Amino acid sequence: MPRIRLRSPRWLTMLFLATSAPLVLATLWLRLAYPGFTEMLISDIRHGGWQEAIERYRYFYYYADTLDRLRFERGKVENLAEIPPPNVDDTPFEQGMVLFHRGEFGQAVSRFRQHLEAKGASERGLFWLSQALMRRAEVENCLGEASSSAAEEHLGSFHKHTRQRMCSLPLPAHHHQPDSMAEATHVLETLLDRYAPADPLYLWLLNFAYMAQGRYPEEVPPRYLVETEFTDMFYGSAAVETRKRFPWLSLHDRAIELGVDLPDAGKGVAVEDFDGDGDLDLVTGGTYGHLHLFLNRHSEGGLGFVDATGASGLSDVLQPFIVTAADYDADGAMDLFVSRPNHHFQLLRNHGSGRFHDVTFTSGLLSPDEPSRLSLASTLSAWGDVNRDGWIDLVVAQAGVELPKNIEIFDRPYAHTRLYLNKGGTFVDQTESYGLKEVVEDRLLMGAAFGDFDGDGWVDLMLSAYTRGRSRLLRNHEGHSFIDTGLVGLPEAGFTTAFFDIDHDGRLDIFQGGQSPARTAAEAAVFRRNPGRNAARFFLRTEHGFEVSKDIFSPPIAAGTMGSGFGDLDNDGCLDAYLGTGNPESWYLLPNLLYLGERDATNCVGRMAHASMLEGVGTIQKGHGIVFFDFDDDGDQDVYSSLGGMWQGDAWPNQLWVNESDTGNAWTKIRLRGRQSNRWGLGSTISIEARNADGEPIRRHHLMDNGTGFGSAPYLAHIGLLDAVVVERATVTWLGSGCVSDYEVELGRLQWLDESDCLDPVHTSR
Repeated sequence: MPRIRLRSPRWLTMLFLATSAPLVLATLWLRLAYPGFTEMLISDIRHGGWQEAIERYRYFYYYADTLDRLRFERGKVENLAEIPPPNVDDTPFEQGMVLFHRGEFGQAVSRFRQHLEAKGASERGLFWLSQALMRRAEVENCLGEASSSAAEEHLGSFHKHTRQRMCSLPLPAHHHQPDSMAEATHVLETLLDRYAPADPLYLWLLNFAYMAQGRYPEEVPPRYLVETEFTDMFYGSAAVETRKRFPWLSLHDRAIELGVDLPDAGKGVAVEDFDGDGDLDLVTGGTYGHLHLFLNRHSEGGLGFVDATGASGLSDVLQPFIVTAADYDADGAMDLFVSRPNHHFQLLRNHGSGRFHDVTFTSGLLSPDEPSRLSLASTLSAWGDVNRDGWIDLVVAQAGVELPKNIEIFDRPYAHTRLYLNKGGTFVDQTESYGLKEVVEDRLLMGAAFGDFDGDGWVDLMLSAYTRGRSRLLRNHEGHSFIDTGLVGLPEAGFTTAFFDIDHDGRLDIFQGGQSPARTAAEAAVFRRNPGRNAARFFLRTEHGFEVSKDIFSPPIAAGTMGSGFGDLDNDGCLDAYLGTGNPESWYLLPNLLYLGERDATNCVGRMAHASMLEGVGTIQKGHGIVFFDFDDDGDQDVYSSLGGMWQGDAWPNQLWVNESDTGNAWTKIRLRGRQSNRWGLGSTISIEARNADGEPIRRHHLMDNGTGFGSAPYLAHIGLLDAVVVERATVTWLGSGCVSDYEVELGRLQWLDESDCLDPVHTSR
């Protein structure tokens, strides 16, 4: 059969060329001028479609536009202190935007009303009015205030019963001052009626507004009622079944009485013994404040923390983002690394008693002129002994992608993600010599983690990227370079990342948190459309590489994971997870997520059951630093959670969930003392073999690490052992020496295991 050739009229061809030429030229210009940004755009369209790509770039525009409104003063905290002057076009709306992000919600409501009265109804105006009303309702009811301003003004109004009214799903109490949320309900219904009757974000916000008033589901208009698998998990039969399944769980937020309810736009948390008294202390802070040191007084017979910030030197560290504890100079005192995306990062040396001073420049991490030459948009950090010389090295993940929009704080060349090798307490940038330049240059990298996934004795590197398909797993080639394995580069974007052995098979798996705009997240989480997209995930280690597990989080909830913490609330040895959700959009309103590890008899099966509806842990405030640790030394892990979003108006008090669950399960705690390996045994692995009274084996594996992202956990293995009555063997594989040795370990106490016992010639070395 002869081919039929179709010819277009010449005028149609010329019209196509004329109309497409500008688009082609614009694409070529973007590709040449901003290759990383263009790659992000193309990747989003390719893997998520046009609609999701549009949502992601609406989000980027909102973030950049709001950053532009910040006012910067060198040496001070930047803020949204200035209100646009009267000559600004559409002044009431612009003023309302600033007031909203400052947290002055009552005044913001007034300005948005003025805007609507002057300009008439619009989708934008109604949306912002609804959000100002909802935030005002949260403050009035959840914090017990009539209005809110800057974060520090929250502190004086808290009382011990505030947490019982904390905004969470399901709400433990309904709004006692209902007017603001009732008006928000009316505005959202108008928004849906006039402009977008099927919009997933508007529908979810409306249904939540009814929940807050105790009017869900009965009074929600049938055309807008949301009853899905998601709402059933919090308000339906699934919630009832979960309560029956986990009757043992007992968590109580006691941050106020323990003195650690820092109210700020919370970010990083580091837990360690900073003053050397044996108790686990807290360092935390928020976007519009400074670092705080809370010393634990348990060993002195007290129950609580003392704010020791004044004498610590940390009050000069402004606007912390993440905080990571690491003993970089191996003197036995835990130091601090602090990233500050709008400024340069800092390394703070601990003199041994909880007093710190800045060594960022003297340690070689930065030269004094770099902060003025480069945009150091650092996000997360990771520590590991890359070359096994006994000194821990540092990776600083940076949002180092060139963007077309000039923003005051980013109006300099971007610094890319860097690898610093530690040479006896002094750092040398080895990014290029270790083969990382092509991997990190012009990439928006959000997270990093070290772990020996292939068991060859060298820590490998996982980099988590905001761009779809750009996350990378890099193999450490005998301490000399990193090689891209190609094993992890899936379409999904991610944030925090870490190595865990979730199924306790002796092989490290990889966790990666998801990330998405608010509308996409509501669509996926609440309405279960593409539910696996942008959800937190695990890459399970197999004989042939890694495969993405679809069912570890059961069911998966596709909420952006800003922060994450892992531990063991019932001491069964199976990993539990508390995921902090959110992004910079103030209307990102999804609960923080609690998942509890599942097991079959004594074996952890590598799955976690959803339990966010229990004990009020499903707070809808943004979650960042989360750490599991036994602050009161009673044998079970408690949870500290740093809350608050990107802006001043997102400030919220932090929580300390005290674990009062009575399971009777056994546990042991282990600290490592490296000799040839790094001092704290970072990157080494511990394997426990125990037995219960029936003779059944209980096997658990632990990577000595400090957790994920915003939450820096102590270098202390808290290993639950279910109903074990004896530990038969504890085997440590030391990272630096490769030495493998068995140790005697007892139940119910903390013990130090020393590498010097392993380096005896009797023991074998890898």
